[in-house]
Amino acid sequence: MVAWVGLPAPPCYSFPMKTLKIWLGLAALLVAVSCSSPGEQAAEDHDGVTTADAPQGPLTDLHPLDPPAAEGAMAPRLSSSGADLFLTWLEPVTGDEDGHSLKFSRLEGHGDSALWSEPVEIVRGESFFANWADNPGVQRGGDGALVAWWLAKSADDTYAYDVHLARSTDEGRTWAAAGKLNRDGIKSEHGFVSAVTDAGGVRAFWLDGREMTLGSSSGHEGSGSMTLRTAVVGADIMDEELLDMRVCECCQTAATVAGEGPVVVYRGRTDGEIRDIWIARRTATGWSAPAPVHEDGWHVPGCPVNGPAVAARPDHPDQLAVAWFTAADDLARVQVSFSRDGGSTFSKPVVVDSEKPLGRVDLVWDGSGAALVLWLAPSGPDGEAQVLLRRVPPAGPPGAVVHIATTRTSRASGFPRMARHGSDLILTWTEPGEETTRLRGAVLEPAHLPGVSAHDDVALDAAAADSRPAITQAADPPSHAWDGKPGSRAPAYEATALDGSEVALADLHGQPLLVNFWATWCMPCRQETPALIELHERFAADGLQVVGVSVDAAGEDDLVRRFVRDEGVPYTTLLDPADRASQTFGLPMLPGSFLFDSQGVLVWSRFGVITRNDPELTTVLAQLLSPAPAGD
Repeated sequence: MVAWVGLPAPPCYSFPMKTLKIWLGLAALLVAVSCSSPGEQAAEDHDGVTTADAPQGPLTDLHPLDPPAAEGAMAPRLSSSGADLFLTWLEPVTGDEDGHSLKFSRLEGHGDSALWSEPVEIVRGESFFANWADNPGVQRGGDGALVAWWLAKSADDTYAYDVHLARSTDEGRTWAAAGKLNRDGIKSEHGFVSAVTDAGGVRAFWLDGREMTLGSSSGHEGSGSMTLRTAVVGADIMDEELLDMRVCECCQTAATVAGEGPVVVYRGRTDGEIRDIWIARRTATGWSAPAPVHEDGWHVPGCPVNGPAVAARPDHPDQLAVAWFTAADDLARVQVSFSRDGGSTFSKPVVVDSEKPLGRVDLVWDGSGAALVLWLAPSGPDGEAQVLLRRVPPAGPPGAVVHIATTRTSRASGFPRMARHGSDLILTWTEPGEETTRLRGAVLEPAHLPGVSAHDDVALDAAAADSRPAITQAADPPSHAWDGKPGSRAPAYEATALDGSEVALADLHGQPLLVNFWATWCMPCRQETPALIELHERFAADGLQVVGVSVDAAGEDDLVRRFVRDEGVPYTTLLDPADRASQTFGLPMLPGSFLFDSQGVLVWSRFGVITRNDPELTTVLAQLLSPAPAGD
């Protein structure tokens, strides 16, 4: 059921303002910016993180700008269109109703006078597919109309949902249903929309699962690939095209408009399970063939749920910046690459953070020709995370790392977002609590900082620190401390059984143990379930324990139980709705599996899918489970 809402024109939403103080890192102010013409590449590349010095400087202001959202809100998204900046989010419906409400607000004013307008409800319903990674949004079209999108289930099956649309021709006062973005009619997965302004309306890009075949009664796919498609949403939906026949199933897309036309970046997927960042460009002759932004060579048979960000420089639209997360060569890092020819070629990536970041990136250009990169990074042993910001010019070293806010490593913290609004930088992020979540926000005014002209840029640095603090290790003996590598001892960890009892990982030691972290929304996780069932049935008699730990959010227990029942999962299933596993085990993605010996020492691990008759794992298990020689 969906309810459409018409509201009066939105007045400004006001709330008390406070001022937070952060220190300036002045040594990064005067970095030279290349003035090369479009088509040239940056003259200098930087392989590693270059940290700017951070002398004590004058204070400046980071002004709170919290969204006017209720407790429990999630999935914030910023959309800039000319002088307008929109914020959308989901929040739970209160009272006697169930479901979610999609709301949006418009930013009024600048600097410490900026205010979000009174929120407008676009639509509410009980069939929303609300999740931490796939955010709804609003975009203005070239025809002046506003287009909103969100996900709603298309069948009782958990994994069948469509992209629904609404359109407003009166600046968002009222909204009318505009159908579905995907019109295939197939009960499959569709989502991860990005959108830009197009002459005919709104140019939308999305991941489309119509080519995926269903493999079981519970709706889990057996074969086929996720595709990338595009269409223009105006009074009608027009010009649908297939851009890439095989892409990563659950990573966000990102889009912008370059000199020749729209571009979209996304995580690709090769037949060999290389999942690097790719780009498709609209040119005068049509869509280009998809091409990698950079060949990281990240082999991962699973989905990281960690898409890229892209932005075109406003005053030179042929100049693009793309930021992304990768863990190629077993090194987790955030990096950014630049193009001066509309995305046809890219410079060698600059590493923004290589200290085991979580990723979840965003990116904008500043006023002087450098990129500002936003991302999440762990900051402590108890699941804390930092929202971090760094200035990266196309030539020259990156600026100092800026601490914007503290959140959590859990998936409930979602993806921090930012956008330019005039000379201001607007940021928003999700702050998980014990029982609920809150949306937070802030505005930076770099053009008004002491000693900085309107044509210069700044690098901010929290507490004059050169870089983010190192994570403290648990107090295990150094030779046995958990580091995720073979030979390290299993960390302290607890999860909840389906009957509500608490289970400690230490209590499961005494025989070999395979722990698999997964979620119902993770397609590769669902695909590997038959292989895990076969492992249990094949090796249980030899002493192997298989334990699956779901990191589905609180309130999703019934989905987990349904999956376990429908798939006939015979091994133990535990619940970790707070997603303590991400921080405890250093999970960069799902699925993730760890094999421990009977003493709780790590023998083998895999980030990605375990396949049926997996040769690597089978070899390790044969050695681990073989009887000890007589006399030992």
